[in-house]
Amino acid sequence: MKLKSYAQTTGRTILASLLLVLLPAILMTGCAGEHVCSYVSSKPIFFPPAPDEPHIQYLTGINSSDNIGTAKKQNTFSLVVTGQERPDVIKKLGKAYGITAYKGKLYVAEGMNARISIIDLAAGTIDYPPGIATPRGALKYPVNCALDDEGYLYVADTARREIVVYDPAGNFSTSFHSTEPKTKIVDVKIYKGKLFALDLGTSRIRILNRKTGEQLDEMGYIEKPDQSLRVPTDFFIDNAGNIYVTNIGSNKVIKYDQDGNFIGSFGGLGDQLGQFAKPKGIAVDDAGFIYVVDGGTNVVQMFDDQYHLLTYFGWPGLPNGSLNGPAGVATSKDNLDYFQKFAAPGFKVESLIYVVSQFGQEYCIPRISVYGLGKMEK
Repeated sequence: MKLKSYAQTTGRTILASLLLVLLPAILMTGCAGEHVCSYVSSKPIFFPPAPDEPHIQYLTGINSSDNIGTAKKQNTFSLVVTGQERPDVIKKLGKAYGITAYKGKLYVAEGMNARISIIDLAAGTIDYPPGIATPRGALKYPVNCALDDEGYLYVADTARREIVVYDPAGNFSTSFHSTEPKTKIVDVKIYKGKLFALDLGTSRIRILNRKTGEQLDEMGYIEKPDQSLRVPTDFFIDNAGNIYVTNIGSNKVIKYDQDGNFIGSFGGLGDQLGQFAKPKGIAVDDAGFIYVVDGGTNVVQMFDDQYHLLTYFGWPGLPNGSLNGPAGVATSKDNLDYFQKFAAPGFKVESLIYVVSQFGQEYCIPRISVYGLGKMEK
């Protein structure tokens, strides 16, 4: 898919663009009382908006197990009456941060609820690793997670100050912690059998043996300040092994190779397109498109592999598709058929983008907003 650089079509700042749509959000009535939120838009919402050619469509939102699958579910009152949890009980997502897509399922790190929610879109269920209900496997404040090829789940828990590991059945396996007092692991990734851990406390990426937790190497510190990590929050490893880190200390995305050599960077503090106010989650899809969540402006910016801005999406004030306190982002080509039914006639979804919002339920903004990257065929 070829997208035209958005920087070629407009010179507006993100702030100026947001002001055009912010007033409706301010005037919106909340979702309190008996009002029921609908996360499916009555009219297609595309990014960029007309008259530009559409490439991303907001599809739907996920706030509970009632928003997925086709089976009819009982409400939480049924759980109170029966005293036991049935598979069809509606389960709601809480305040979350990180999100990972793995083999058709979504893994959501809910810090406030101290759990990992596993969303099975096809089955229409939300479950939790059974190991979190055990003393050794109990989570305190998970922020991000990753899975290896065997199905082991690795969770970065900032309150436990550990990486907690669960086996493919969801049972507690082990945990890793550092003797370095300043270490604070905020994100984890698996690449070629190694566990990469982003250490906010020391501004390093630690490379660990995924079985034992032994540190094999580290990267991220370079004598040149503009190439070194400083208050990193999230990172991503693409298919070629390149490492992209969102760096709040410089409000840039910094790119390294597998040996920790600096490749490049983009961004900078500001409200211009291509700049960031508070970069958080980051993902790179199979086509090489880079998605950067900006928690300061409540948008996700999309770049090509040469760091050219292609578009941005999720700004406030939309009927549906807005973000509020966005944090994690993930992309996937699984479940395309499931979400195609939410697309506008003629719009072919080729990839899915999942974005976590930490706030906004009073404005009917879902915990997870689902967007489709594709093209209009008719």
